[in-house]
Amino acid sequence: MRFLLVNLSLGLSIFFAASLLLTDAELWAVAPDHAYALLVLMLLDCIMLLLVLRRKGFAIRFTQYWGAFKALLFLADILTAPQYGLTYLEFATYLFSLWAYNGLLLSQILITASGLNYMRSVKKAEV
Repeated sequence: MRFLLVNLSLGLSIFFAASLLLTDAELWAVAPDHAYALLVLMLLDCIMLLLVLRRKGFAIRFTQYWGAFKALLFLADILTAPQYGLTYLEFATYLFSLWAYNGLLLSQILITASGLNYMRSVKKAEV
């Protein structure tokens, strides 16, 4: 079950990233560098999911760090607001109004939590 949660959370991350890339026209028009970065992160999620599905131990252990890194990265995106002529509040309001962005951010928290939960269960089984 815990292994399934890791897979599901990575799958959700891929889904929400693809949704954001496909539905947010402003992302491509105003910040194509962010769009391409998100595309790379989504492709890395796909690779990570394939590795986890093949039950590669290092990949499963890495998911907790991967999710936390990406959650911080997506939150830090707000700090780029002046680059686009917006205040931090305006840009944060815009980002959090996008259902795909909210889902993407929540899926990173799920990746981190499910990775931690999986590793905790492995450590309990070893004891």
